[in-house]
Amino acid sequence: MRWLIGAGLVIAMLAFGIGVYHAAGYLKGERPSVHRPTQVTAPPLPGTMYLVQSGAIYRFQHGSFTQVTADDGWMQPAPASGGNQLVAVRREANYSDLYLLSTTGRVMSQLTHNSVPGPAVENNHWSFYPRFSADGSTLFYDYDPKDPYNPYRVDFAIFASPSSPSSRSSSQWTDPNQYTGGDVYPVPLRDGGILYAKYSIDDASQVHAQVWVQKRARSAGQALTTPELGCGQPALSADEKLIAMICTKGSNQSAELDVATFDPATLTMGSPATLVSGQLVTAPVFSPDGKTIAYLAPSSPGGNFQLWTVTSTGPASVRSITSDLGLDSTSAPVWLGG
Repeated sequence: MRWLIGAGLVIAMLAFGIGVYHAAGYLKGERPSVHRPTQVTAPPLPGTMYLVQSGAIYRFQHGSFTQVTADDGWMQPAPASGGNQLVAVRREANYSDLYLLSTTGRVMSQLTHNSVPGPAVENNHWSFYPRFSADGSTLFYDYDPKDPYNPYRVDFAIFASPSSPSSRSSSQWTDPNQYTGGDVYPVPLRDGGILYAKYSIDDASQVHAQVWVQKRARSAGQALTTPELGCGQPALSADEKLIAMICTKGSNQSAELDVATFDPATLTMGSPATLVSGQLVTAPVFSPDGKTIAYLAPSSPGGNFQLWTVTSTGPASVRSITSDLGLDSTSAPVWLGG
Protein backbone atom coordinates (compact mmCIF):
# COMPACT_ATOMS: atom_id res chain seq x y z
CA MET A 1 0.00 0.00 0.00
CA ARG A 2 2.81 2.41 0.89
CA TRP A 3 4.42 1.60 -2.49
CA LEU A 4 1.19 2.45 -4.33
CA ILE A 5 0.81 5.72 -2.40
CA GLY A 6 4.43 6.66 -3.15
CA ALA A 7 4.03 5.85 -6.86
CA GLY A 8 0.85 7.89 -6.97
CA LEU A 9 2.60 10.88 -5.40
CA VAL A 10 5.46 10.66 -7.93
CA ILE A 11 3.00 10.58 -10.84
CA ALA A 12 1.06 13.50 -9.36
CA MET A 13 4.22 15.57 -8.89
CA LEU A 14 5.37 14.73 -12.43
CA ALA A 15 2.00 15.76 -13.88
CA PHE A 16 2.04 18.97 -11.81
CA GLY A 17 5.56 19.79 -12.95
CA ILE A 18 4.70 19.25 -16.61
CA GLY A 19 1.61 21.41 -16.22
CA VAL A 20 3.59 24.23 -14.59
CA TYR A 21 6.25 23.99 -17.30
CA HIS A 22 3.73 24.29 -20.13
CA ALA A 23 1.83 27.08 -18.37
CA ALA A 24 5.02 29.04 -17.78
CA GLY A 25 6.06 28.50 -21.40
CA TYR A 26 2.71 29.79 -22.59
CA LEU A 27 2.93 32.88 -20.40
CA LYS A 28 6.48 33.55 -21.54
CA GLY A 29 5.43 33.41 -25.18
CA GLU A 30 7.49 30.31 -25.98
CA ARG A 31 4.63 28.70 -27.93
CA PRO A 32 4.04 31.10 -30.83
CA SER A 33 0.96 30.37 -32.86
CA VAL A 34 1.62 30.01 -36.59
CA HIS A 35 -1.33 29.73 -38.96
CA ARG A 36 -1.66 29.28 -42.65
CA PRO A 37 -2.48 32.64 -44.21
CA THR A 38 -5.80 31.24 -45.45
CA GLN A 39 -6.82 30.67 -41.81
CA VAL A 40 -6.62 34.34 -40.85
CA THR A 41 -7.80 37.77 -41.91
CA ALA A 42 -5.89 41.02 -41.62
CA PRO A 43 -6.48 44.76 -42.02
CA PRO A 44 -7.00 45.37 -45.75
CA LEU A 45 -4.41 47.21 -47.80
CA PRO A 46 -5.01 48.98 -51.12
CA GLY A 47 -4.25 46.91 -54.20
CA THR A 48 -3.06 43.31 -54.29
CA MET A 49 -0.09 41.78 -52.50
CA TYR A 50 1.72 38.46 -52.92
CA LEU A 51 3.64 36.89 -50.01
CA VAL A 52 5.37 33.58 -49.31
CA GLN A 53 5.04 31.14 -46.43
CA SER A 54 6.43 27.58 -46.24
CA GLY A 55 7.21 27.36 -49.94
CA ALA A 56 3.79 28.57 -51.13
CA ILE A 57 2.78 31.89 -52.68
CA TYR A 58 -0.33 33.60 -51.30
CA ARG A 59 -2.37 36.50 -52.66
CA PHE A 60 -3.51 39.09 -50.09
CA GLN A 61 -6.50 41.14 -51.19
CA HIS A 62 -9.36 42.86 -49.32
CA GLY A 63 -8.00 41.57 -45.99
CA SER A 64 -8.05 37.88 -47.01
CA PHE A 65 -5.39 35.44 -48.20
CA THR A 66 -5.75 33.00 -51.12
CA GLN A 67 -3.18 30.26 -51.73
CA VAL A 68 -1.81 30.59 -55.25
CA THR A 69 0.73 27.73 -55.45
CA ALA A 70 1.25 24.47 -53.63
CA ASP A 71 3.76 24.26 -50.75
CA ASP A 72 6.49 23.26 -53.15
CA GLY A 73 9.61 25.37 -52.67
CA TRP A 74 8.29 28.59 -54.23
CA MET A 75 9.89 31.86 -53.15
CA GLN A 76 10.82 35.40 -54.23
CA PRO A 77 7.95 36.24 -56.62
CA ALA A 78 8.09 39.43 -58.67
CA PRO A 79 5.63 41.03 -61.09
CA ALA A 80 5.82 40.43 -64.83
CA SER A 81 3.86 41.73 -67.83
CA GLY A 82 2.21 44.60 -66.02
CA GLY A 83 1.16 42.50 -63.05
CA ASN A 84 -0.73 39.89 -65.11
CA GLN A 85 1.95 37.28 -64.44
CA LEU A 86 4.59 36.50 -61.84
CA VAL A 87 8.17 35.35 -62.11
CA ALA A 88 9.25 33.24 -59.13
CA VAL A 89 12.01 31.00 -57.82
CA ARG A 90 11.42 27.31 -57.22
CA ARG A 91 14.10 25.99 -54.89
CA GLU A 92 15.15 22.34 -54.88
CA ALA A 93 17.64 20.59 -52.60
CA ASN A 94 20.76 21.54 -54.57
CA TYR A 95 19.65 24.00 -57.27
CA SER A 96 16.94 26.54 -58.05
CA ASP A 97 15.17 27.67 -61.22
CA LEU A 98 13.05 30.59 -62.38
CA TYR A 99 9.50 30.11 -63.64
CA LEU A 100 6.86 32.30 -65.20
CA LEU A 101 3.51 31.84 -63.42
CA SER A 102 -0.01 33.05 -63.94
CA THR A 103 -1.48 34.97 -61.03
CA THR A 104 -3.49 31.83 -60.25
CA GLY A 105 -0.29 29.80 -59.85
CA ARG A 106 -0.24 27.92 -63.16
CA VAL A 107 3.25 27.37 -64.58
CA MET A 108 3.48 29.19 -67.91
CA SER A 109 7.13 28.38 -68.67
CA GLN A 110 10.43 27.42 -67.10
CA LEU A 111 12.97 30.20 -67.67
CA THR A 112 16.18 28.57 -66.40
CA HIS A 113 17.49 24.98 -66.33
CA ASN A 114 20.08 24.85 -63.57
CA SER A 115 20.16 21.11 -62.82
CA VAL A 116 23.11 19.53 -64.63
CA PRO A 117 22.72 15.81 -65.48
CA GLY A 118 25.01 13.50 -63.55
CA PRO A 119 26.01 12.86 -59.93
CA ALA A 120 28.23 15.95 -59.52
CA VAL A 121 25.75 18.29 -57.83
CA GLU A 122 28.46 20.93 -57.45
CA ASN A 123 27.98 21.62 -61.16
CA ASN A 124 24.37 22.68 -60.59
CA HIS A 125 23.49 26.35 -60.43
CA TRP A 126 21.33 28.68 -58.36
CA SER A 127 19.10 31.52 -59.57
CA PHE A 128 17.49 33.97 -57.14
CA TYR A 129 15.89 37.46 -56.92
CA PRO A 130 14.34 37.75 -60.41
CA ARG A 131 13.21 41.20 -61.52
CA PHE A 132 11.87 42.31 -64.90
CA SER A 133 12.94 45.58 -66.50
CA ALA A 134 10.35 48.35 -66.64
CA ASP A 135 9.49 47.56 -70.28
CA GLY A 136 9.37 43.82 -69.60
CA SER A 137 11.99 43.00 -72.24
CA THR A 138 14.78 41.88 -69.88
CA LEU A 139 14.90 39.63 -66.84
CA PHE A 140 17.58 40.40 -64.24
CA TYR A 141 18.46 37.78 -61.62
CA ASP A 142 21.24 36.38 -59.45
CA TYR A 143 23.26 33.47 -60.79
CA ASP A 144 26.40 31.68 -59.62
CA PRO A 145 29.03 31.56 -62.38
CA LYS A 146 31.36 28.69 -61.55
CA ASP A 147 34.94 29.12 -60.43
CA PRO A 148 36.85 26.56 -62.55
CA TYR A 149 39.27 25.99 -59.67
CA ASN A 150 36.66 25.76 -56.90
CA PRO A 151 33.13 24.71 -57.97
CA TYR A 152 31.92 24.97 -54.37
CA ARG A 153 32.59 28.73 -54.18
CA VAL A 154 29.31 30.58 -54.63
CA ASP A 155 29.62 34.31 -55.30
CA PHE A 156 26.49 35.50 -57.05
CA ALA A 157 26.69 37.83 -60.02
CA ILE A 158 23.74 39.63 -61.58
CA PHE A 159 22.82 38.34 -65.03
CA ALA A 160 20.32 39.55 -67.62
CA SER A 161 18.36 37.53 -70.15
CA PRO A 162 15.77 38.45 -72.80
CA SER A 163 12.34 37.83 -71.35
CA SER A 164 11.27 35.52 -74.18
CA PRO A 165 10.99 31.94 -72.83
CA SER A 166 12.52 30.65 -76.09
CA SER A 167 15.71 32.65 -75.58
CA ARG A 168 18.60 30.93 -73.81
CA SER A 169 21.10 33.80 -74.13
CA SER A 170 22.26 35.65 -71.04
CA SER A 171 24.88 38.24 -70.16
CA GLN A 172 26.73 38.94 -66.94
CA TRP A 173 26.17 42.42 -65.55
CA THR A 174 28.26 42.58 -62.38
CA ASP A 175 31.61 41.28 -61.17
CA PRO A 176 31.32 40.32 -57.49
CA ASN A 177 34.05 40.52 -54.91
CA GLN A 178 35.29 37.00 -54.22
CA TYR A 179 34.26 35.09 -51.08
CA THR A 180 31.62 37.66 -50.12
CA GLY A 181 28.49 35.90 -51.39
CA GLY A 182 28.41 38.25 -54.34
CA ASP A 183 26.02 40.85 -55.74
CA VAL A 184 22.32 40.40 -54.99
CA TYR A 185 18.88 42.01 -55.11
CA PRO A 186 18.85 43.66 -58.58
CA VAL A 187 16.38 46.53 -59.06
CA PRO A 188 16.10 47.62 -62.71
CA LEU A 189 15.94 51.34 -63.54
CA ARG A 190 13.85 52.76 -66.37
CA ASP A 191 16.96 54.00 -68.22
CA GLY A 192 18.36 50.48 -68.36
CA GLY A 193 20.66 50.54 -65.32
CA ILE A 194 20.25 48.65 -62.04
CA LEU A 195 20.47 49.16 -58.30
CA TYR A 196 21.69 46.23 -56.23
CA ALA A 197 23.47 45.22 -53.02
CA LYS A 198 27.21 44.68 -53.31
CA TYR A 199 29.34 43.03 -50.61
CA SER A 200 33.00 43.60 -49.79
CA ILE A 201 35.53 42.46 -47.17
CA ASP A 202 37.77 44.98 -45.40
CA ASP A 203 41.29 44.48 -44.03
CA ALA A 204 39.84 43.29 -40.72
CA SER A 205 37.89 40.54 -42.52
CA GLN A 206 34.58 42.28 -41.88
CA VAL A 207 31.92 41.95 -44.57
CA HIS A 208 30.06 45.12 -45.58
CA ALA A 209 26.99 45.64 -47.74
CA GLN A 210 26.47 48.72 -49.90
CA VAL A 211 23.70 49.89 -52.20
CA TRP A 212 25.33 50.15 -55.61
CA VAL A 213 24.20 51.57 -58.96
CA GLN A 214 25.41 50.53 -62.40
CA LYS A 215 24.38 51.97 -65.79
CA ARG A 216 25.74 49.30 -68.14
CA ALA A 217 26.77 45.66 -68.08
CA ARG A 218 30.25 45.04 -66.61
CA SER A 219 30.81 48.77 -65.96
CA ALA A 220 32.45 49.82 -62.69
CA GLY A 221 29.33 51.36 -61.16
CA GLN A 222 29.35 53.44 -58.00
CA ALA A 223 28.35 53.11 -54.36
CA LEU A 224 25.36 55.06 -53.03
CA THR A 225 26.00 54.17 -49.37
CA THR A 226 29.15 53.82 -47.28
CA PRO A 227 30.42 50.44 -46.02
CA GLU A 228 29.86 51.47 -42.38
CA LEU A 229 26.10 51.74 -42.87
CA GLY A 230 25.82 48.13 -44.04
CA CYS A 231 22.89 48.83 -46.38
CA GLY A 232 21.29 46.34 -48.75
CA GLN A 233 17.94 45.10 -50.08
CA PRO A 234 17.18 48.27 -52.09
CA ALA A 235 13.60 48.97 -53.14
CA LEU A 236 12.55 51.76 -55.48
CA SER A 237 9.29 53.71 -55.65
CA ALA A 238 7.42 53.59 -58.95
CA ASP A 239 8.41 57.18 -59.81
CA GLU A 240 12.05 56.37 -58.93
CA LYS A 241 12.24 59.30 -56.50
CA LEU A 242 12.67 57.27 -53.28
CA ILE A 243 14.92 54.39 -52.28
CA ALA A 244 14.16 52.17 -49.29
CA MET A 245 16.91 49.98 -47.87
CA ILE A 246 17.82 47.82 -44.88
CA CYS A 247 20.87 49.04 -42.94
CA THR A 248 22.52 47.07 -40.12
CA LYS A 249 25.30 49.51 -39.09
CA GLY A 250 27.42 46.59 -37.95
CA SER A 251 24.74 44.82 -35.90
CA ASN A 252 23.65 41.22 -36.45
CA GLN A 253 20.74 41.48 -34.00
CA SER A 254 18.68 44.28 -35.50
CA ALA A 255 18.45 46.51 -38.55
CA GLU A 256 16.91 49.78 -39.69
CA LEU A 257 14.51 50.52 -42.50
CA ASP A 258 15.85 53.71 -44.08
CA VAL A 259 14.53 55.82 -46.94
CA ALA A 260 16.30 58.41 -49.09
CA THR A 261 15.59 60.55 -52.11
CA PHE A 262 17.02 59.40 -55.43
CA ASP A 263 17.74 61.22 -58.68
CA PRO A 264 17.81 58.72 -61.56
CA ALA A 265 19.23 61.33 -63.95
CA THR A 266 22.37 61.95 -61.91
CA LEU A 267 22.36 58.59 -60.04
CA THR A 268 22.70 60.35 -56.71
CA MET A 269 20.99 59.69 -53.40
CA GLY A 270 20.09 61.99 -50.52
CA SER A 271 20.87 61.38 -46.85
CA PRO A 272 18.97 58.35 -45.50
CA ALA A 273 16.26 58.89 -42.88
CA THR A 274 15.36 56.07 -40.49
CA LEU A 275 11.70 54.96 -40.54
CA VAL A 276 11.91 51.80 -38.39
CA SER A 277 14.59 50.72 -35.92
CA GLY A 278 14.98 48.23 -33.08
CA GLN A 279 13.54 45.35 -35.09
CA LEU A 280 14.95 42.66 -37.35
CA VAL A 281 13.43 44.36 -40.39
CA THR A 282 13.81 42.95 -43.90
CA ALA A 283 12.31 42.83 -47.41
CA PRO A 284 10.94 46.35 -48.04
CA VAL A 285 8.64 47.19 -50.95
CA PHE A 286 6.81 50.40 -51.90
CA SER A 287 3.07 50.64 -52.41
CA PRO A 288 2.05 51.48 -55.98
CA ASP A 289 1.57 55.17 -55.05
CA GLY A 290 4.89 55.31 -53.16
CA LYS A 291 3.30 56.63 -49.96
CA THR A 292 3.72 53.44 -47.92
CA ILE A 293 6.41 50.79 -47.49
CA ALA A 294 5.58 47.21 -46.56
CA TYR A 295 8.24 45.12 -44.83
CA LEU A 296 8.68 41.95 -42.77
CA ALA A 297 9.77 41.75 -39.12
CA PRO A 298 9.05 39.62 -36.05
CA SER A 299 6.51 40.93 -33.54
CA SER A 300 8.87 39.98 -30.70
CA PRO A 301 12.54 38.90 -30.46
CA GLY A 302 12.97 35.42 -31.88
CA GLY A 303 9.44 35.39 -33.31
CA ASN A 304 8.20 34.59 -36.78
CA PHE A 305 8.23 37.21 -39.52
CA GLN A 306 5.03 39.22 -39.93
CA LEU A 307 3.80 41.84 -42.39
CA TRP A 308 4.08 45.51 -41.39
CA THR A 309 3.66 48.86 -43.13
CA VAL A 310 5.11 52.32 -42.51
CA THR A 311 4.56 55.67 -44.22
CA SER A 312 7.43 56.58 -46.53
CA THR A 313 7.44 60.33 -45.87
CA GLY A 314 6.67 62.58 -42.93
CA PRO A 315 6.47 61.22 -39.37
CA ALA A 316 6.78 57.43 -39.57
CA SER A 317 3.49 55.71 -38.83
CA VAL A 318 4.09 51.97 -38.27
CA ARG A 319 1.20 49.52 -38.62
CA SER A 320 1.13 45.81 -37.80
CA ILE A 321 -0.81 43.86 -40.45
CA THR A 322 -0.36 40.22 -39.33
CA SER A 323 0.52 38.65 -35.99
CA ASP A 324 0.39 34.85 -36.29
CA LEU A 325 2.00 33.94 -39.61
CA GLY A 326 5.50 32.72 -40.44
CA LEU A 327 6.33 34.60 -43.63
CA ASP A 328 9.47 33.93 -45.67
CA SER A 329 11.91 36.67 -44.72
CA THR A 330 13.91 36.22 -47.95
CA SER A 331 10.85 36.90 -50.14
CA ALA A 332 9.91 40.57 -50.32
CA PRO A 333 6.18 41.22 -50.73
CA VAL A 334 4.91 42.03 -54.21
CA TRP A 335 2.57 45.04 -54.04
CA LEU A 336 0.46 45.82 -57.11
CA GLY A 337 -2.34 48.25 -57.82
CA GLY A 338 -5.90 47.15 -58.58
